[in-house]
Amino acid sequence: MLQDELLGLRVFPLPSVRLKFRSWTEADTALAEALWCDPEVTRFFGGPMTREQAHARLQTECERDRSLGLQYWPIFLRESSEFAGCAGLRPWSKDPKIIEVGVNLMRAAWGQRLGEEALLAVLAHGFDTLNMPVIVAGHGIDHDNSRKLLERVGFSYTHNILWGPREIEVCMWTISAENWNDKHRA
Repeated sequence: MLQDELLGLRVFPLPSVRLKFRSWTEADTALAEALWCDPEVTRFFGGPMTREQAHARLQTECERDRSLGLQYWPIFLRESSEFAGCAGLRPWSKDPKIIEVGVNLMRAAWGQRLGEEALLAVLAHGFDTLNMPVIVAGHGIDHDNSRKLLERVGFSYTHNILWGPREIEVCMWTISAENWNDKHRA
């Protein structure tokens, strides 16, 4: 079972050139609200959350960390410690045996390739530290920047699905450990 395999590996990705990671805590309510209540940040994955929904998402991330050692970890700029968003791993909602990767960036972090840097760090953690065989990712059908990012990093498009209570059309992608190693360990 996934939980048994991951329990005890409560580490987060290593810092990248410009970013550092840590675990969410219950004290991070203001950060969670700033990120997930922003209509521009959440435009392609369901729209802004209410403050209560953001707090519930924060609690879910904290619980996922306690139970699985995974979460969408908060990310900060190394130089200034400014909150930049989150990036991480979680069981995929359609099949919890499959792990999904994702990145949510604050608007101030857009246009700097910080999403790519965060995604690469999280994938390295998933494949190199946690020895995951495959990781999936999804993005709203109209989110061209996410599509380009996943292509650059080495994901392969698989299919579209309807996701979430609003049944948003999402493009699904996958990358295997073998493809990761071929592209990033050569």
